[in-house]
Amino acid sequence: MRSAQVTGDDAPGRAHGPSVQESSLWAWTTQDWAVNAGYTDSRLVLLWYRSAQWAIAHGGFPGRVYGAVYRLLCSLFIGVELPPEAVIGPRLRLFHPHAIVVNPAVRMGADCVLRQNVTIGNVTRRDGTEKGVASLGDGVELGAGCVVVGDVHVGDHARIGALALVLESVPARGVAVGNPARVVRIDAGR
Repeated sequence: MRSAQVTGDDAPGRAHGPSVQESSLWAWTTQDWAVNAGYTDSRLVLLWYRSAQWAIAHGGFPGRVYGAVYRLLCSLFIGVELPPEAVIGPRLRLFHPHAIVVNPAVRMGADCVLRQNVTIGNVTRRDGTEKGVASLGDGVELGAGCVVVGDVHVGDHARIGALALVLESVPARGVAVGNPARVVRIDAGR
C-alpha cells in the first residue's frame, strides 16, 4: 500500500510543504505534539498516525504490518479512523479525538482543527460507486459532529459549525453552518 503525498501546484493545502514521508518524522510529530498540549489522547493518535505514514513509506513489509496494527489500535481503542494514506499537513489539532472518520483519499492542509464525531469523506451512490472525496485547505476548523463529503473543497481558514452537513465547496475564510450547510459570512481575516 503506497501512501499518498501532496505534491504539485494543484494540491489543496500546498502551503504546508512536503509530506511526512519526505521530511523528518520527528519534526512533524513535535509540531503536532506542541499544538495538542493537554490532550494526551490526541498526541498519541497523531504520533501513531505520523509514524504509520513514515513506516509504510520506508519500512516495506514491516512498515505495512505497523500500519495495519495502527489502524486496529486507533479504531478499536480510541474510535478514530485516520488512515496513513490520508495526506494531512503539520500541526493538526484534535479536540476530543473520538468517532473521527477520515477517508484515505482526503487531503488536508496545515493547522487544521478537528473536533469529535467529524466525518470527512466521499459520497457513495445507490449503485455502490463512489463520488469524489473532500479536501481541506490550511487552517480549516471543523465543529463537533460535522460531516464534509463528496467532491468538495473547504478553503483556507474556513470554519464549519457543529453538526453541519457540507455538500458544496466552502470558500476561503467562509463560515458555514446548518444541514445542509450554507455559507453565512466570509471573515475578513483572523
